[in-house]
Amino acid sequence: MRSFIMTRYRLSGSLISAATVGSLTWLVSLIYFQEKALLAALGLGALIPLLLLDHIRNKKPDQSKSRWFKVYFSLVPCLLFLVYVYLESVFGYFDWGAMLMHVDAGILTPGVVLEYLMNTGSTILIITVVLFGLGALKARGTLTRALDVALMAVFLAANPMLTRPISAAIHPNPLHDFLSKRFVDVTSLTKPEAGTASVAVARKNLIHIFIESAERTYMNEAEFGDVMGPLLEFDRRGLSATNMVQLAYTNNSMAGMVAANCGTPLLMTYFTTRQYLEENSQFLPGLTCLGDILKARGYQQNFISGWPLSFTGQGSFFATHGYSSLFGGSEVVAAVPGKGSPFGADDAQVLALSLDVMRHAQRAGEPFSLTIAVSGGHAMDGYLTDECIGKTGLPPQAPHILHAVKCTNMLIADFIHKAEAEGLMANTILALQSDHLSAPSTVTDRLNQYERRNFFSVSGDGIPSKAYAGLSGTIDIFPTILDALGLLPRNGQAAFGVSLLGDRPALAQELGQARFDSSIYAEDVLVRSFWQLKPARTAVASGADAR
Repeated sequence: MRSFIMTRYRLSGSLISAATVGSLTWLVSLIYFQEKALLAALGLGALIPLLLLDHIRNKKPDQSKSRWFKVYFSLVPCLLFLVYVYLESVFGYFDWGAMLMHVDAGILTPGVVLEYLMNTGSTILIITVVLFGLGALKARGTLTRALDVALMAVFLAANPMLTRPISAAIHPNPLHDFLSKRFVDVTSLTKPEAGTASVAVARKNLIHIFIESAERTYMNEAEFGDVMGPLLEFDRRGLSATNMVQLAYTNNSMAGMVAANCGTPLLMTYFTTRQYLEENSQFLPGLTCLGDILKARGYQQNFISGWPLSFTGQGSFFATHGYSSLFGGSEVVAAVPGKGSPFGADDAQVLALSLDVMRHAQRAGEPFSLTIAVSGGHAMDGYLTDECIGKTGLPPQAPHILHAVKCTNMLIADFIHKAEAEGLMANTILALQSDHLSAPSTVTDRLNQYERRNFFSVSGDGIPSKAYAGLSGTIDIFPTILDALGLLPRNGQAAFGVSLLGDRPALAQELGQARFDSSIYAEDVLVRSFWQLKPARTAVASGADAR
């Protein structure tokens, strides 16, 4: 009987050790390792000594004080490390500023949070196995105090969410003021007489569409089919940026909108950001953006999104910068019949309302800009509008997110064609772009086989049909749109962006992405002025009706 107990005890110890080490190794591999052979060696290298420790320990299995679970020193560092691993695997990056901004400015709707949790259930399960496995090993005596302390040190040292801010505090980056010397303030363009265009000349309208995660990488038809096919005709009509990388702090929807509208990555300090968002309802009030310039020229500006206006502060951002008409998910659903989506309104509803807003703006006779945010390609698996079910032309077995991205692109093409048929695109600049590269999804491994690039094209009267192959970033969209509207400063630069319609290389090309990103991470001069309230800037109530 005693032999049976000892055998069962040793067997359970081996299983606990294998499950714990295997699960932790798999989680670490999500972030740090791509080479499977190295991963296997790492796991076995940790497992074999642990099994030997378990085999030679002196603790008796029938000891009365033995427990199945015991709190251990490395519990909190382990939990923090697993939180980092989870966020990195789900969103593709971890950034304290972006995380706190999302929480404070408006995080995902409950329905989307639940969906994320359901789609990441296996990862959550593995994390649970690691936590309870280590607790069980501690209770068995295998995880000795010395080993526990050593493991605690490993978890602390391996966690970038802790080591990055500590390293930044200890070793100040010499590039901390580098960007402030490169920044071109375009506040002068808010004066109607400024710029190269005359107010007497017919002012061009602007349609600017942010396409969630629809990166240029999807144009690889051999890999993804004709997912981007519906947009190719518009991409070929005008300027097409074929080498647009994702710069630091431009890797989420709000950051992508700031980059394209203001020519700068989304720089922030949490407490300053929180003050202006909560107390003043202002988002980057010290920065001059596209909306500020167009407002000074009498443009009627409209923003329409399927997400709630509170999502990551989108409503506050556009209200701060000259938009008087804002429609979020609930406003869109109220205006356009349909069942909506887990976060608000689906892309078909958003584009239907956008067409209606264009009709009313055209009848008003004043120049207008319309910014649209569609969301079908959002990770982890996309949101397929009912109108596209069975109509994407992709194989039924293709990943759901590819059907969703193709569907959104089909709806955008249909929207543009309808607007053209009604004469609404006359004297109008059309800008199409991905807001950022796709977050981790069911096709991430396939995307990562290639050089991933953002999608951007701008077309309209006077814009040549050409491909811009130089290195660029979404910050260059701001001056490019200004240039297309005839409003760009003479040096071709606005904020950190450079017009891709000109001959001057973008800063990403001039400096190299690595150096540019390093200077973005180090910047601590301009960020304060970006969040300082301008005397003339007052809070604007969101949700005003455009019609």
